[in-house]
Amino acid sequence: MTPIGKPKSASERENLQKVSIPRIKKEMHDVFYLSDDLVITSLDAQHNATTEHPVSIDGFSVIIMMAGEAVVSIDMKNYAVRPNSIVFFNPGSIIRTVKCSSNAAAFVLAFSKSFVNEIQIDLSTSLPVYMRFGKAPVLQVSQQDVAEIRQLFQLVKTMLRSDKERYRHEIIRSLFTTAFYLITEINQRDDPGEQKQGRCEVLFSEFMKLLEQYSKRERNVSFYAKQLNITPKYLSSAVKEVSGKTAARWIDESVILEAKALLKYSGMSIQEIAYHLNFSTQSFFGKYFKQHTGTSPSRYKRRGERS
Repeated sequence: MTPIGKPKSASERENLQKVSIPRIKKEMHDVFYLSDDLVITSLDAQHNATTEHPVSIDGFSVIIMMAGEAVVSIDMKNYAVRPNSIVFFNPGSIIRTVKCSSNAAAFVLAFSKSFVNEIQIDLSTSLPVYMRFGKAPVLQVSQQDVAEIRQLFQLVKTMLRSDKERYRHEIIRSLFTTAFYLITEINQRDDPGEQKQGRCEVLFSEFMKLLEQYSKRERNVSFYAKQLNITPKYLSSAVKEVSGKTAARWIDESVILEAKALLKYSGMSIQEIAYHLNFSTQSFFGKYFKQHTGTSPSRYKRRGERS
């Protein structure tokens, strides 16, 4: 954030800086972190790289505004941010602080896509939040809401510095899951729920319901398109317009999320998991899993058993 002044031009997009979570961990002050998957830090008018150039973070990030005021550009659109605002940034979003007051201060979290994939959240529950913050990334909440969220993340910070190493990841994931459901309830409370949805949004919502129901056995876009009486091409186009991801990618992510949960918690063998997820052979499942995660099911399973 930068003191109030003349907004910078859109041409600054040419100076876009790609920022990784490890870089945030290294360069920010007062940092708490979990490997290269999670960083919690603070931000003020004197410590903010987005004043000089636009930034794109390779993971998800959240800002909770604690004091002062600011105008933040997210993907070339300006948003006013004031105390008790929560701002959500998707991976790859272009972020720049247009102006802010000298007393501006915020609480910042950044976390990787892989960390999010490890959190067990019902797809149907996450959908309203995903759709809300894709188009309206700033949520104004009450002081009590902020206090409750800060208490949760204070617990996360405590665990990051704790000597309880054996189940640290699981504890932190559970706290994030709790925070997510808390934010989901705030969103549902503050969202009038009567906003008209366009055709693409309706299709996306219906697709996500079908995905939750059938992803354990159906991985073909054509199957979901047929259920919705539309062509696969139209379904993919509608889903990408709303979410920024194709229908095929949503399907893959849903299958991998389920596979990871089964590998880590079910006690089932890899062969049993492969058949449970409707793969013709264990070998085919192994190739699919490695293609999307970079590791084999057996290695992922062993890693889960050790943690």
